[in-house]
Amino acid sequence: MTTPLCTRSDDDPHHLPGFRRTFAPGHLTLGLGFPLRSRGDDASAGDLAAQIEAARAAEAGGFAALYVRDIPLRVPSFGDVGQVYDPWIHLSHIAAHTSQIALGTAGIVLPIRHPLHVAKSAASLDRITGGRFLLGLASGDRPEEFRAFGLEQGERGERFRENLRVLRHALSTEMRGIRWPGGWMHSADVVPKPTAASVPILMIGSCQQSVTYLAEHGDGWMTYPRDFDAQRRTAARWRELVEAGGVADAPFKPFAQSLQVDLSEDPDETASPIDFGFRLGRRALAQHLDDLRQIGVNHVLLGVGASTRPIREVIDELSEHVVHRFPALGSSSG
Repeated sequence: MTTPLCTRSDDDPHHLPGFRRTFAPGHLTLGLGFPLRSRGDDASAGDLAAQIEAARAAEAGGFAALYVRDIPLRVPSFGDVGQVYDPWIHLSHIAAHTSQIALGTAGIVLPIRHPLHVAKSAASLDRITGGRFLLGLASGDRPEEFRAFGLEQGERGERFRENLRVLRHALSTEMRGIRWPGGWMHSADVVPKPTAASVPILMIGSCQQSVTYLAEHGDGWMTYPRDFDAQRRTAARWRELVEAGGVADAPFKPFAQSLQVDLSEDPDETASPIDFGFRLGRRALAQHLDDLRQIGVNHVLLGVGASTRPIREVIDELSEHVVHRFPALGSSSG
């Protein structure tokens, strides 16, 4: 019997298939970020059919999750067009062509979006995907976008907190009003409700907040690559804060990071730095990922846009030689 769309379960969102496939204590899994295209691809690799094919290959290869970014406007001076399609529509399309892989946002720019719209879209994707959806939220970093939407970039931290409070309220309550500086909802409600008490919410980057806030209000944190010792300290600090604020039956909140990779054809090539990552062979990559796992990293979102090889070559090599060491944590279909 299905749950009516206007009601929700009280289940912990950590029990949802997408979260369970991607995160567990002591484990590290791998994700990929859209667009699934590299510098080594020809123009056809950017079309939707090729993106679907790459997504299916990642699912079959044991990747835990796929992510889209939220970049509302093209800003050429930023040097990165990034996500072209609307994130909600794009993920819905990917969901229709996959069955198990978790689907996430990394992340929705919460200060420039209305929290009730975000709640409705997030709950809808949660329902459509059967609980595979992971809601990553960010504070945004493109000044042109804030100006275009009539907002002050300097206020994004405060707006993030306000909008997150409203978002969580809309996802987790029924017909309970709420007032905030941006609006007042009463005698009304957001539907559908998610399949659990909420959707899993991941904090992406700093969100212009303290790490204490991120640990208190998020279900997990995805941060950026750092010097190895600095990342070790950051992961340890995260665990301390989570354990201090956790409840006895659900203290685990994953620590994740992104990593840009230019995978060499030489499997033994040692690592050399690129922006936010490395050019390296598959053996060095596997060793680096194992080192990250040992310091408490639970998930790595691999960015392959800087790769000089075609995306399908990269996905196939990673699937055959690397992902089996860091596989998805079981099927998200049950």
